[in-house]
Amino acid sequence: MKKAFIFTIAFFAIWQTSFAYDFSAVAPSGQTLYYNIVNGNAEVTYQTTSSPRYTSLYGNLTIPDTVTYNGTTYSVTSIGRYAFSDCHLNSVTIPGTIIIIGDSAFYRCSGLRGTLTIPNSVTSIGKRAFVNCTSLTSVTIGNSVTSIGHYAFCNCSGLTGTLTIPNSVTSIGHYAFSGCSGLTSVTIGSSVISIGSSAFEGCSGLTGTLTIPDSVTSIGHYAFSGCSGLTGTLTIPNSVTSIGYYTFSGCSGLTSVNIPNSVIRIDNGAFNRCSGLTSVTIGNSVTSIGEYAFSSCSGLTGTLTIPNSVTSIGHDAFRECSGLTSVTIGNSVTGISQYAFKNCRGLTTVNFNADSCVSAGDSWSNRVFVGCDSISAVNFGCNVKLIPSYLLYGCTRLTSVTIPNSVTSIGHYAFCNCSGLTGTLTIPNSVTSIGNEAFYGCRGLTTLNFNADSCVSAGDSRAERVFGGCDNISAVNFGSNVKLIPSYLLYDCTRLTSVTIPNSVTSIGSYAFYNCSGLTGTLTIPSSVISIGDYAFNNCSGMQELTFLNPIPPQFGTDVFDGVPSGIPVNVPCGSLALYYARLLYFNNFVELQFEFSAMSEDESKGTVQVLTEPTCTNHNAVVYAQPASGYRFDHWSTGSTDNPYSLTVVVDTVITAYFALEGDTQGIEDVEGDDMRIIVSNGRIVIEGVEQKDMHVYDATGRTRNNHALPSGVYLVKIGNLPAKKVVVIR
Repeated sequence: MKKAFIFTIAFFAIWQTSFAYDFSAVAPSGQTLYYNIVNGNAEVTYQTTSSPRYTSLYGNLTIPDTVTYNGTTYSVTSIGRYAFSDCHLNSVTIPGTIIIIGDSAFYRCSGLRGTLTIPNSVTSIGKRAFVNCTSLTSVTIGNSVTSIGHYAFCNCSGLTGTLTIPNSVTSIGHYAFSGCSGLTSVTIGSSVISIGSSAFEGCSGLTGTLTIPDSVTSIGHYAFSGCSGLTGTLTIPNSVTSIGYYTFSGCSGLTSVNIPNSVIRIDNGAFNRCSGLTSVTIGNSVTSIGEYAFSSCSGLTGTLTIPNSVTSIGHDAFRECSGLTSVTIGNSVTGISQYAFKNCRGLTTVNFNADSCVSAGDSWSNRVFVGCDSISAVNFGCNVKLIPSYLLYGCTRLTSVTIPNSVTSIGHYAFCNCSGLTGTLTIPNSVTSIGNEAFYGCRGLTTLNFNADSCVSAGDSRAERVFGGCDNISAVNFGSNVKLIPSYLLYDCTRLTSVTIPNSVTSIGSYAFYNCSGLTGTLTIPSSVISIGDYAFNNCSGMQELTFLNPIPPQFGTDVFDGVPSGIPVNVPCGSLALYYARLLYFNNFVELQFEFSAMSEDESKGTVQVLTEPTCTNHNAVVYAQPASGYRFDHWSTGSTDNPYSLTVVVDTVITAYFALEGDTQGIEDVEGDDMRIIVSNGRIVIEGVEQKDMHVYDATGRTRNNHALPSGVYLVKIGNLPAKKVVVIR
């Protein structure tokens, strides 16, 4: 309506302009015509008296090729603007002298019927020249016409059969044949460069295959929209760089489309409602796929491949493509807008290779694969860095997911309500952040392997929990290098029965285990933990015992253990009772752990060890003494010290061992064989003299190869070529 309204206003604004004529003459068919002299030739125009248009003209008109005025004969070369607009003619014969048919020349001549022949002399057909000539049944366009103006034959609904655009034509204007619903086929000449917007919009009678010549570089918006009868394969010439808005929308008979490498952009709705499409090939230069570009192409089947050139996919781009079974998203995609694949109910597999995709919908309701309830597998490319927010929200049949080691971030709601996920989920150590409710409602998960050693966030408010509602998770395994257990990680995981916090952990985030009421037995907080956030273990009502291993209490947030039975045993290191009591007023049953201390000889036949002072919870100082047997001397303690007696501070279970050596042996060396070999230890480096050292290897007590530099105190094996291994004791 808006376009029609603007068109009407424009027409009458022009119509109100005053026109004059130079003379009149009677046409061969008997009607009086009016002329202007233009550049020595005659142009048919209309009078400006009581009847400014030829509204009284009837019958069949023959326009003369020449006309005489005041003794001068003029060639009739043009039909002027609005010359016959709104006339009641039944037919018109245009002479072979006419070069130009002006704008709106036969505007709204609804009585014109039968065949209209535009002679070969005509080079241009003006804007709106034959608009709304609804009774015309065919038109022959001469082979000299180079341009067909905007709206030239718009709404000529009576045109039937084949329309031939001659090879002379280089441009087809906007709406040129729009609404010509009776046309059954169109042949576009080989010189056409541009096809204007809506040029053939609504030509629903067009059937068969549409051939767009290679000369075409531009196809306008809506150019073939609503041409539902077109069938077969559509091939876009490789000279075209973009496919405009809704260009082929509603071409429901098309079965396949080939988009060449020349195309850079597929605009909004380009193939919207092409329900007969079964396959589409997208060229490798396309960078953007617009909104609704392939929406409701329900016939698309098999695999859809988004090439690596594409950087953005618009909202609803493939909505309702219910026949697709697999989609591969190229590695250059940085953003996927809301509902891009909404209700693609046939999708079972998503191959997501977009390594830097930062968005996939942007609010709770804008989910890329919403309604894709058959997706059972997602494969992330090995270079994917970001799993964007909302990516697979609500994909209830997704049964497993492998997150590659390249991923650093998992976005908000990425797998929210994927209730079909079962078994074990592993978060790799590359992940540094997990968004709010990323796995919320994944009720089938039973085990979480959390290896993300530097993950600093996992949700950021009380209501937004990463694994909230995952009430079947019964086990969590933290990797041995995990430093941080992020906030909200296992909020409300009520069936979690036990947790082992590794010695690498330094911080436990707020709400990390909030309401994990199924936790039973003993929870041990290792000595590495220096802080525990607000409500971290709040309402873990099943906890039966709590053990801290650090003599210095961690920093506790607000209400860390509220809801845990306050009378359970709280075990604290020996000598730290007062410190823990002051920090944890909530508990009332503290138990001071007694450490064990022992001292022993590496070989009782070489010497014995005495404990001169036993350490206690109030006095952590211990003194030990090594007494060598006859023929032996004391060498060193297992700590590396050579003091004897030896004083040390003990706060945890400790075993110390004394080592002895034969009198006269070089300190630090044992089992040295051969008169030609000398082994010395200098500043923690083992040096062997007397043999070639290029094949020397040093191993520690566990068999691991060690760098022969700054070796700590201990026992080492040295292997040189094929010689027997030598045992060397390094004391520093």
